[in-house]
Amino acid sequence: MIRTILKTAAAILLTATAISCGSGPGKDRDAENGAGTTQYARYLDILEHDGYTVVEVTNPWDTARLLHRYILVPQDSPVPSGTPEGTLIRTPIDRIIVYSSVHASILDALGASGRITGVCEPEYMTCPAVKEGIASGQITDCGNSVSPSIERIARAGGLVIIASPFENSGYGAAGKLGIPIIEAADYMENTPLGRTEWIRLFGALLDCQDRADSLFRAAEEEYNGIRNSIARHIDSDGSIRRPTLVAERKYGASWDVPGGASYMARIYTDAGADYIFSSTATTANINMSFESVLREGIDADIWVLKYWSPRPMTYSSLEDEYSLYSRFRAFQEHHVYGCNTCSSTYYDDIVLHPAWILEDLAAIFHPALFPDHSQRYFKPLQ
Repeated sequence: MIRTILKTAAAILLTATAISCGSGPGKDRDAENGAGTTQYARYLDILEHDGYTVVEVTNPWDTARLLHRYILVPQDSPVPSGTPEGTLIRTPIDRIIVYSSVHASILDALGASGRITGVCEPEYMTCPAVKEGIASGQITDCGNSVSPSIERIARAGGLVIIASPFENSGYGAAGKLGIPIIEAADYMENTPLGRTEWIRLFGALLDCQDRADSLFRAAEEEYNGIRNSIARHIDSDGSIRRPTLVAERKYGASWDVPGGASYMARIYTDAGADYIFSSTATTANINMSFESVLREGIDADIWVLKYWSPRPMTYSSLEDEYSLYSRFRAFQEHHVYGCNTCSSTYYDDIVLHPAWILEDLAAIFHPALFPDHSQRYFKPLQ
């Protein structure tokens, strides 16, 4: 089937081009002309020059401004004259503090989990190598990512901190330690492959650009292959329709639904669904009342949601949470699918392997196209 063919192709691509970290800049880059800017990522540019690399992170909340510029120079080389202003980073970096499980998993995918010396919120780390390092004491628990322990960060001895930036928010005392903070704004991208392409930043920091590029190209080929197959399946016959879709659930008094220009809305569309809020123009979540979502989505064919729980969600527990959920047709006809982020690697995989999430959703929306698929993330409620 589609999955087997694409997986084989991706494996061939990866085997043919992957090179371990520490191998030096990619051979096919035009260093003299500063070539190498990203293709999908809106907020990341990587330009290689003779003797140094410039990484520019655009401010996602004010795209006319830069959030940060980093100048990457090999450890044993002098800083070239004429480099632009920016934070100097010596590469490859061999001691790293990571705030996010997603970024820890990217480092692991690049074969660099051994370079992680500290993490925040270890209870949310999913990478086995990182969890083992925490358990053995080789990786320091630096506390909460919002207010990490400065003493533990110092003890971890990281040469950089990799963190996710937030609008109008700094890094507290950690930002005054003199340790460069790499602001990885990948979560703000509004396309799946835009998020995945941030692996190239990590490749530049670790001096394994070729491996990062090959991982990205494999992910790109797999995602686009599945997306195009779904589109052909829908377009080939006028009788094949896109099922209508409602997503997520309420928290407190409101229900945050993905905006129509968000990366989740893009995945829903690419997977062959008619997302009920696809016409909204925002990339952010939209804060809506339950009544508004019910009005628009009461007759939706399918309902997908994410939750965190030691136990699988059921129709009974969902109704106990809020009795009016039972008014949705998808609930009444048992077409609700839940992704338990407590027991799955959903948040890591959506960056590294967006095609896996795409296929998981597509197998729900168009099961005939994926008859042998076993749900990895979104599973039917019992």
